[in-house]
Order: sequence, then C-alpha cells, then structure tokens
Amino acid sequence: MAENQIVLDTYDEIREALYHPDLSRSLDKRSFEEGNPRAGILSLLHGDEHKERRRFENPLFRREALVQYEQELFPKVLADVLTRTAVGHVDLLNLGGALSVVLAARRAGVDHDGSAEQLAELFDHVKVIAQAAAILDVVADRGRVQAETIQLLNEFDKNYVTPSRRRRERILDAVEAGETDEAALPDLLMRALWRLRAGDDMFVDHSLLVREVGLFLHGGSHTSAQTLCNVFFYLFGLDGSGPRTDWLRRVAEDPLDAQKCVHETLRLRPTTPEMKRLAERDVEAAGKRIPRGSRVALDARKANRDPNLFGEQPHEFDPDREIGDDMVLWGLSFGAGPHICIGRSVAGGFPLTATMLREGIAPGHLYGLVALMVQAIAARGVRPDPQSKPELDRRTTRGTRWLLFPVMFLDRDAQPVGERPMARSG
Repeated sequence: MAENQIVLDTYDEIREALYHPDLSRSLDKRSFEEGNPRAGILSLLHGDEHKERRRFENPLFRREALVQYEQELFPKVLADVLTRTAVGHVDLLNLGGALSVVLAARRAGVDHDGSAEQLAELFDHVKVIAQAAAILDVVADRGRVQAETIQLLNEFDKNYVTPSRRRRERILDAVEAGETDEAALPDLLMRALWRLRAGDDMFVDHSLLVREVGLFLHGGSHTSAQTLCNVFFYLFGLDGSGPRTDWLRRVAEDPLDAQKCVHETLRLRPTTPEMKRLAERDVEAAGKRIPRGSRVALDARKANRDPNLFGEQPHEFDPDREIGDDMVLWGLSFGAGPHICIGRSVAGGFPLTATMLREGIAPGHLYGLVALMVQAIAARGVRPDPQSKPELDRRTTRGTRWLLFPVMFLDRDAQPVGERPMARSG
C-alpha cells in the first residue's frame, strides 16, 4: 500500500466516497508543459470545472445518439470489420480495438479512411494513452510512460486532430457564409469549435483539445476491447472452470445473454479494479477521518464480490445470478457519482437490475456495443488459439488487462457454435 493511503473496500463505503465533493481524481496537478499528459481532461477535473465540462459533453451521449450507434451504425461496422478480419488466427484485443475505435473516433471527431491500417494505428495510439490513464498502477518508469504519451499525443495531433479540425473549420466557414448547413456533426471536436467561435474559451488551448479528443478515443475503445477479451476469458473457461459451451451458444443467439455476460464480467474483472481519489481537504467519509492530501483507494473488485449483494458464490462467473434489488449486475465497475463513466451506456448498454433480470427487459432496451461484439464474434465460431495463449498486460498492477489474446475462427462452413468440442487451454 502507498504511504498515507486509505483503503475502502465495501460497496457502501465506496459509493459514499465516489459522491463525496472533496475527494477528487486530480491526483496529478502538474500542467501539460510540466509533464502531465492528461492535464485538464474531463476525467481528472474537479468541482465546478468538472460540472461545466460534463454538461458540455453529455449531449454526445443522449439516448438518440446511443440508439443510432447501436441500431444503425455499429451493425455495419461489425459486418465490415469481421468479414475482412475474423478469419483464422486473430488477436482478439486488436480485433476489439478495430471494432470499437470506429465509433469512438466518430464521437471524438477524428477523421480516418476506415482502412484496416488506420484503425490499427488509431488503436495503437489508444494503447499508449491507456498506459498514461493507468499511471498510478504502472510498475515501470512512470516518467518514461508519461513522456512517451506526450510524444504520442503530438503525433496524434499532427496526423489526425489538426487535419480533422481544419476540415471542421472549413465547414463552419461555409456555414457562416450561408453556403451549407452541414454544421451539425455530432462530435466533440465540432462542438468545441462552435463554442470557440461563440467566444467560449473552454478549449482555447489546442493542446487541451487534443488531450480531450484522445480521452474520447481511449475511453470509447480500450475498455471495450479489454472487456471483450475478459468475456471470452470466462466463456473459454480460462479461469479454470473448463469451456462454457452452453454460454457460448447462448450469447451467439441472444443479445440479452451476451449483455449479461458482459456485465457479469465487468463485475468480476473491472478494467479499473482500484479507483483512486485525493482528499482536497480534511474530510469525513465512510466513517473514517481522511486528512487533506491523503490518497484513497477504492477496491471495487472486492466490493463487487459481496455475497450479501451479489448472491451465493460471488467469486464465480454466473450471468444468471440473482442480485439484490438495489443492485445492478456490473456493480461499481463504471463508478458512481459525478465521475460515473460518461460512456457506460455506449459500451455496456442500459444497466441490468434485479427487477429486469426477473421480469424481462423493457421495450427500447439497449444492449451495448460490447454485447453486440460478443454476440457477433461467438456466432462466427471463435475458439482459443491452440498455438498461443493469452498474455496478461503486466505493465500495471491491475491484472484485468491483456497484452495479447489470441483466438481462432472456424471455417466459414463450420458447424454452428456449440456443436464442436472446444479446445481446452492450459
């Protein structure tokens, strides 16, 4: 445990801490020029500044946008990418990244040509940004990781953000000249440029805009790709249970079963198992006195395994489990309070509550893009790669991230999912 760190590990303690106005995520208060590659981005802001930025970005995640992503745009992405990529031996992490980075780029305002090469390059950028996002859990030289991220952001700006910005500036020029009404692109970059022209200085610093665009790209693709791998970690039985062939069949046939697997996976293997906070002043939280300047570690992985909340055998993978009436199946894995993940409904769909799991979903339910990925990939006969094993990313202490996740897709003429025995992975 870090010096002067307080650990909270029960569900109620963590929720109280996540709502506390004096526990912030701003653990690194350096400027970008001083070496903080995440300075000023939404996820690290606090107080009124965070509220203002959140209000500005929330419209990008309205229900109509989520419906468009899930029901209109993403099915085309799935079909295009899987048709050309889901053949033979594949790294599931990179496949998930290529799938999820398409709409993440759309929300951020990052233009690309849709080629496999550019999608791979964008996700490679995301992987670097992801290391900086987990900097408090990095086991290597943190200064080197941050320096590499700053260098990457400069490259990302040159190749993607600035060209995308120039295109939108031209569109806005044409709008102001009355030549077009094409200004309603629903992305972060366009909204920021509109605000700048209206005299708002929120993103007057171009380097901050680059970092915020990078946050959208990272937040919308890395967690989704890692969760995809974690779902198949359980479906393949790599937790030691043996292959779950029945669940493979179920997720291939039913998006709700796929979503249940995603949420159960998030509960057991949150991509941020331990959330960090900083006491901005002396506070009382969860029955503890927390001195100013103390770091608070919120152990979501332990809280998500409380048998009083998540039923018998909470350490086991059981998407059909019964949960408490006040619970959602994914537990605290998307956080809570002011910093609850802004894109949770894009990736995870609508939360699965105890009532919903008992009585069925309501009309208009959204399953989330990760569930759609899981379903489509399972339907194509995915199996563990008999030649290679998945490799955990041990550059951080999180333990829920993958560096590589090799899989193999059956031939196009293969039997339906579940009718062949699965190869066991050692």
